[in-house]
Amino acid sequence: ELIDVCLRARSMCPTEVALVRGCSGSGKTSLVQTVIDRLRKDGFSFISGKFDQLQHTEPLSAIVSAFNEYFEVIENSGDERIHLTSTALLEATGDCAGVLAVSFPSLGKIIGGQCKVPAQVGVKEAQHRFEYAFRSMVKSMATPSNPLVLFLDDLQWADEYSLHLITDLVT
Repeated sequence: ELIDVCLRARSMCPTEVALVRGCSGSGKTSLVQTVIDRLRKDGFSFISGKFDQLQHTEPLSAIVSAFNEYFEVIENSGDERIHLTSTALLEATGDCAGVLAVSFPSLGKIIGGQCKVPAQVGVKEAQHRFEYAFRSMVKSMATPSNPLVLFLDDLQWADEYSLHLITDLVT
């Protein structure tokens, strides 16, 4: 069923959400890993992060970890992939790329000096700017030719802002 959700999203280009639930230790993560192995063979990119009960107060911990890991893979993939990724991200995020580089240090290594340091703004405006930039970044990364699966484990430990950002991303 998870594979069907991903393949449907790829063909129709919408954002899809699949929740896997069950008791602790029931094999949810193993199930997802099996599905991911199959999807990688079909050209999907996979990003994963894990929320932790002890990092509950650290906003976006699993999301930052997941995307930093993805950008590290890009960084080690060679100049052509770095250039393609950097170009797509800068086109999509424009002047907001620097906002993302602050939260995702590995992204800063890819886009380098091409991003501007974000201007100081109020808290609400900064939050909206980050959300816009994040949506734009993900949209540029997740395309029909490069479908993207974001797996977030232990969602019950997610902080409030992570849940808000995930909801914002899929609606």
